Amino acid sequence: MNNHTLFGEGYSYLIPLLLFKKEKAFVHSRFTNGFNIKMGDSLIFIGTTKNGQLPFGIHLPEYDTALAVTSVNNGEAVQWNEKTNSIEFYNFAISLNKANPYKNELIKLKSIEIFVSSINQFKSQLMELDERTGLDVFIRDFINEFQVNNNHNLSGIDLYLNLLIKSAITSDEQMMDKAFRYFLGRGNGLTPSGDDMVVGLLAFDAVSHFLSPRFYEKLSELIEGESITTDVAREYLRYALKHEFSSTVSNMVNTLASGDTAKFDMNFKDLLGVGHSSGLDTLFGILIGMLTFETINNTTETNF
Repeated sequence: MNNHTLFGEGYSYLIPLLLFKKEKAFVHSRFTNGFNIKMGDSLIFIGTTKNGQLPFGIHLPEYDTALAVTSVNNGEAVQWNEKTNSIEFYNFAISLNKANPYKNELIKLKSIEIFVSSINQFKSQLMELDERTGLDVFIRDFINEFQVNNNHNLSGIDLYLNLLIKSAITSDEQMMDKAFRYFLGRGNGLTPSGDDMVVGLLAFDAVSHFLSPRFYEKLSELIEGESITTDVAREYLRYALKHEFSSTVSNMVNTLASGDTAKFDMNFKDLLGVGHSSGLDTLFGILIGMLTFETINNTTETNF
């Protein structure tokens, strides 16, 4: 084994819990800004912070990331060395001795007044976008139709979006099952668009708490019990179910929950820039969450 060592800059506070299990590990998937290793049934991302600090991430500088990506091969065995506090690959090691742990904290939605202001600003920003989501939804059209739609004569994805919102409101298990099975795994890439959207929905719930425990349980049952989506998407969903998100997602929903308009544009742009369409799909999911919360709040009195 080569003694060359790279030093991580930061890592999720949850990473040591995975490493110290010392389960069998291998390189799972590689891409430009990093790679995943699979340890037991969990994934650990190693790479840059281009897409934010991930809840299952160990982050390296860009140069070191490029070096690491070109030095590993899919399927290559990996092991954790507790004595040196490093992850060992065939050609090099990544040490955590100089890295700092992080946690992407979430705050609670402050008030209904803040929510009303935030959803109006959020809709306005989304209405300016010209691109379609990975699910081929033009968000501007969706917002306009949602505001006037009486839910009759819906078809295609609009039908399932309405089903997802209704299932979130009613906790109807049949609706949940139909909606989840439609969206999970739908779309291209390591994290399909439907999964990114569901992560966005869960992210807004993490600051506003409108979803029922059964919604979480049903989603967990599907991703753990069936091969319904990709390994990477499942990992993001697993963390989302625990209210753990990337910093780009956390920053966006925290801005909406606090009404911090000074950081709105920056956080919106940062999330929008994630992946090919992942950021936009997640923003759309946050919107679905906000519309669901708004519908619930219009029919019940919410206490803060």
